[in-house]
Amino acid sequence: MAFLFYMNGMMQKEIIDRCEIGSPVTLQRWIEKGGWKEKRAAKTITRTELVNGVLERIANMLDGDNESFNADQLVKLASTIERLDKTNSPVLAMEVFMNFTGWLQQQAITDTDLTIELLKTFNKYQDAYISAKMAGA
Repeated sequence: MAFLFYMNGMMQKEIIDRCEIGSPVTLQRWIEKGGWKEKRAAKTITRTELVNGVLERIANMLDGDNESFNADQLVKLASTIERLDKTNSPVLAMEVFMNFTGWLQQQAITDTDLTIELLKTFNKYQDAYISAKMAGA
């Protein structure tokens, strides 16, 4: 639950209180060991934002004078967009998992089959998947 709260931007003190964690050091150790900061960053930078940033760079190149135009760089930027659109990136996976987790939390209000233990199990395997993707597996 601490991980979910952290990923949703909750302050560390509130996470410690709500999850009854013994000390701030424990939470900080979890954050560092689990790569939570990197995962939260991946969550906040959506695939759409990345593609839009690349498109903006292309537009700036095309609007500039011919001296600053670099065909090789243009091809690389276009290739980046193609990869972002087609690959199963950690960013895309994190986006989908966070949306799914939010949906599950809402369903858990009325669905007694969705227990805290089941949500923790989903979270465990989602986290393992994201970690593997970030490691290039």
